[in-house]
Amino acid sequence: MTKIKLILLVLVLSTFNSYGQKELRYQDRVYEPSIKSVQLYPQGTSIQASLSPAVKELNQGAQLTLEFDDLREDADYYFVYFIHCNADWTPSKMRPTMYLKAFNEFEIINFEFSSESKTNYVHYSFPIPTLKETGNYLAVVYRDRKKEDLILSKRFSVYNNQVGVGGNIGRSSSVSNRQTNQRVEVTLNYGDLKTFDPAKDFTVVVRQNERPDNLKIGLNPTFIDENGKLIRYQNLGNENDFPAGNEFRLFDISTVNSSGRNVAKIGFNENKPVAQLMIDKERDPAFFQFLDLNGKYYIRDLESLRTGNLTAEYVDVEFLLDYPKINENIYVLGEFNLWQKNDESRLQYDPVNSRYYSKQLLKQGWYNYTYSVESLQPNMIEKNFFDTENVYEVFVYYRPMGARGDQLVGYSRIPYNARR
Repeated sequence: MTKIKLILLVLVLSTFNSYGQKELRYQDRVYEPSIKSVQLYPQGTSIQASLSPAVKELNQGAQLTLEFDDLREDADYYFVYFIHCNADWTPSKMRPTMYLKAFNEFEIINFEFSSESKTNYVHYSFPIPTLKETGNYLAVVYRDRKKEDLILSKRFSVYNNQVGVGGNIGRSSSVSNRQTNQRVEVTLNYGDLKTFDPAKDFTVVVRQNERPDNLKIGLNPTFIDENGKLIRYQNLGNENDFPAGNEFRLFDISTVNSSGRNVAKIGFNENKPVAQLMIDKERDPAFFQFLDLNGKYYIRDLESLRTGNLTAEYVDVEFLLDYPKINENIYVLGEFNLWQKNDESRLQYDPVNSRYYSKQLLKQGWYNYTYSVESLQPNMIEKNFFDTENVYEVFVYYRPMGARGDQLVGYSRIPYNARR
C-alpha cells in the first residue's frame, strides 16, 4: 500500500470514528460526553427564566436562548440548524425557507471560558433566531459545518393562539386509580379556523412537567359541535390519565465548602470537588407535601460574586439508593440529564453495601431528581399520589388542507395543586 493510500485510509477511519456512529434523534439528546448543562429557556438572568419552558409565542415575548458547556479547554466551531417537526416530533415536509428568514446555518459566536473553577470548560450561548411559522422545532448543534458531526439536539415550540383552549385536572374515573392518577380534560374552541374533519385536523398533546418522556400525543375527541366550533376531550376511561408521581427529590450543591440540603458530605479529591448525597430510600406510602421544581434545576454558585455560568464548579455527585436488588434497571432522572434512560443514568448495584449507586458530573446549583424503574410500574420506588403538585401543558396542532406540516395554534399551562 502506497503512503498516500495509507494516509487516506487513516483519515477515513478517523472520520468514521469521530462522528460516523452519531445518529440524529428528534429529541433532547447529547452526542458527546464532554457536553454538559444543556438548557433552552426564555432569555433572562433570573432563576425563574431558567425554569421556564422552551415555548415561545410567535413574534412576542422573550427570545429563547440555548446554553451549554463543553468540558474541553479549547473553544470549537459550532453551528446550529433547525428542523420543523409535526405534533409527534417527526420531521415535517416544510422547507427551511418557509420558516426561517435566513440560511439554515447559524454559527455560535457567543462563548466564554470558565474562571475560578477547578474544571476548565467553555460556556456557549446562542439566541434562537426569529421564526416565521408556528410548530415544533428541533435545534441541532454540529461541529465545523459538518452536519453529521452532531453535538446536541434540543426541542422547543413556537405557538400562535388562534383557538381557545381550556383544561381541567381531576381524579381518575377508574376507582382503582383515583388515589394515584390525575385525569386531564381539554375543551377546544377552534373559532374561524376552517376544517372539514375536526377530529383529524386537530391534534391535542398534553405534557406533564415539561417531560418529553411523559406526554400524550393525540387525545381522542369525545364530543364535537361543528356549529359551535367546539371539541371536547373528556374520555371516561384511563386514556387521559397520568400517573401523578410524587414530589421530586432534591439536593443543593450551590457551595462546595459546606454540605447543602440533602448532601451528606462534600469536599475535594485530588483538587476536584466531590459530593455524596444522603442515602435515599423507597418513598413512604403516605404523601408528604413540600415544594419542588418539578424535575428541573438551576445553576448557582454561592462562592463567587460573578455569574455562576462561568465560575461554577463541576462536582462529581454520588447518588445512593437503599433498595433491594431487582431484575429491572433503575435510573436516576431529571432535566439535568434530559430525562434520558441510558448507561450513564442507570444505577449500579453494590453487593457489599446492598444498595444502588450512580455518579453524575453536575454543575453547581439546585437540583431535582427522581428514580424510575424500567418496568410497567416506573414509579414503584417513588409512588403515585393524586395530591402531587404537577404542571400540565396543552398543545393544539392544526393541519390545514394542503399544508406541509402541523401548526401550533393553541397553548395553555395548567398548574395543579399549585402551592406557590
